[in-house]
Amino acid sequence: MSPKEALEESPEAFWGRFREYALEVWLSPEPWGSPLVEVLHGEGVVYAFDRGAPPAPAGRVRALLHGVVAEAKPLEGEAFLRREGPRYRLGGRARALGEGFYLLEAPVPVLVYGETPLPEAAEVLLWPPLMLFRE
Repeated sequence: MSPKEALEESPEAFWGRFREYALEVWLSPEPWGSPLVEVLHGEGVVYAFDRGAPPAPAGRVRALLHGVVAEAKPLEGEAFLRREGPRYRLGGRARALGEGFYLLEAPVPVLVYGETPLPEAAEVLLWPPLMLFRE
């Protein structure tokens, strides 16, 4: 992907564009200024790369989880979210938002970008890292 085909102009512009898909989560920043945060949501914890301005707040925030699709296939079975090493695999209903972006309605909604169209019910493996955009 060339710089002019970048997925975002800036974290602030990306947040502004997709903020309506944000959810309430509880953040626990890692110590010593690490860009990784623990994100507690209704189904458990995920680890994400914080794209907001430092320092990351602790506590309840509105946030958007975002990932880039490495592999995709039709979902067989129920919606799910699980970590596989540094990656996340998730499945759910894929709602097209345009320009390759989808809201994947897994146990926790994740905004994903895919180079190819996703099936209506999709299972995806994301490239690391999972990213977090916040207010």
